[in-house]
Amino acid sequence: MWRGLRRQVLAGALVLAGLAAIAPDAWASITPTVSLDQSAGSAAGATANLGVDLKFAPTGSDSPHTMSLNLPPGLLANASMGGGACLAAADLTDATCQVGSGTVTALAFGTIPIPTPVSFDLVPPPAAGDLAGLAVNSSGTQIGSTADIKVRPSGDPGGVGVTIDFVLPNALYGVPISISEINSTFDGLRYPTTCPSTPQNFSVAVDSYADSTVQTVTAPLSVSGCSALAYSPAFSVTATRDSADPEVKLSTRITQPAGQAPSRSISLVFPWPALAPNIASLHSLCPTLSSGTCTSVGSVTATSPLYPTPLSGQAYLSGSLSGLSLVLVFPSPFPLTLTGAVDLVKNSATFTGLPDIPLTGLDVTLNSGSNGLFESTCAVSSGSATAILTDQNGDKSVTVPGPFAIAGCTPTGAGSGGPGTGGGQATGTSTVSGSGIAGLPSGHPSLRFRITQSRHAAELTAATIELPAGLRFRGHGRTGITLTGATLKSLRFTHGHLTIALRHPVRSLTITISPAALIESAALKAKAKTLTHLNLTVITTNTNNKHTTIHVVLRHFAL
Repeated sequence: MWRGLRRQVLAGALVLAGLAAIAPDAWASITPTVSLDQSAGSAAGATANLGVDLKFAPTGSDSPHTMSLNLPPGLLANASMGGGACLAAADLTDATCQVGSGTVTALAFGTIPIPTPVSFDLVPPPAAGDLAGLAVNSSGTQIGSTADIKVRPSGDPGGVGVTIDFVLPNALYGVPISISEINSTFDGLRYPTTCPSTPQNFSVAVDSYADSTVQTVTAPLSVSGCSALAYSPAFSVTATRDSADPEVKLSTRITQPAGQAPSRSISLVFPWPALAPNIASLHSLCPTLSSGTCTSVGSVTATSPLYPTPLSGQAYLSGSLSGLSLVLVFPSPFPLTLTGAVDLVKNSATFTGLPDIPLTGLDVTLNSGSNGLFESTCAVSSGSATAILTDQNGDKSVTVPGPFAIAGCTPTGAGSGGPGTGGGQATGTSTVSGSGIAGLPSGHPSLRFRITQSRHAAELTAATIELPAGLRFRGHGRTGITLTGATLKSLRFTHGHLTIALRHPVRSLTITISPAALIESAALKAKAKTLTHLNLTVITTNTNNKHTTIHVVLRHFAL
């Protein structure tokens, strides 16, 4: 297996051949054990050497075959060594890419122990999707195949972390060997930033040539000083409104210095009405991301000091109307899926369970255009978002403001979409007026409003209604829904919204929704007498198939 063995093996080949003739034919077993040497340090988030002593106690002529080292979440190697050169080309004569060293002891013919010094080198990934490769180096010569270094994906039972897969040989130059021990030191591992009362385990899964049954052994990894880690992330926001529609391109950026604790949870809250959810973006909702047919609503880029290049992924709107999620998906070699729960009432997205991977930058950009998640009327063209962040260990939380002004808003706030105020407000081509709501304290709500197209605008052909929080449609046909000034063609209930299609285009109509068509939540009924306003959204469609989103603030609570 190793170059240092060759001379000894060949020199004694005749003698060993005699031993081989009388060696038992039956292969027996291995009994693996693992222990860790943390004498170099155990400080959270710091880099330290870690000793790993693996013993197999082979009997007969058996030997370990496939072996996986499963590092606990947060225990990471530095893949950016050499500025990324180690991942581009292998050079076993250059110590720059050496990540460890040790001694491998093999039993030739199952009886003669031969210890051989080796080093471990970071090399290019041996297969697509791998983070890197690990070569066993004996005096500049690679022995055996390159081990795969993979990042375990989100949802893995072992947590997001690193696994190193080896295939160990059982013969060298035609002479059978049994590996009895691998005593190694891995250099400069970055330690986790969580300090659980029950330590996480470093685990090894191994089988043998005689027995394919996988045996798993573990050793606890001690981590100390989590509360001493600095945690001071910064947050910024930029927003740009489209020139031809109200949708907004929104970018958020979270940064922090290398060496700080990474975040375990991030909650982003955006100000309303400066930024409002674009209900039309629900057309991009993808219930099943694994289908491969989802439409991206944005992109994400992460920068880590442990990887030489930025990591890029896509953002998707997933889930259902009752449980929307903004999902950030990274491809291999970091197969991570970060899921943020969307709260339309709070205008927020909250990501929890983020992996223990240090990031100096996390940038999320949400598209504008037809699938843009946010829009602005420009009536309010600036505001301050808020990031609420908690560190990996859960003992530090910070709240960071992110003030911004919406680029592309005209001084007068002109443009399609806008807030109604009960008395009515023009929104480019559309106006909502005469809006009001009644019956909330009694649990029998009713709603009425009028939509009017401006004098030179194309006529209306349809309207989609998103009710205020706490109200929902019964979804039983047209019962309780009355149109004045227009003839109904069809009704459609989709994701809790009502779309009304008109038989003939009109310039204005009044929509009345009675208690027969509405259901009120107990929470809304309980606070009905103290309400000052409710938010209604109306999306109109004209004969040119142009959609206009109107945000109406209901302040009239009697019809």
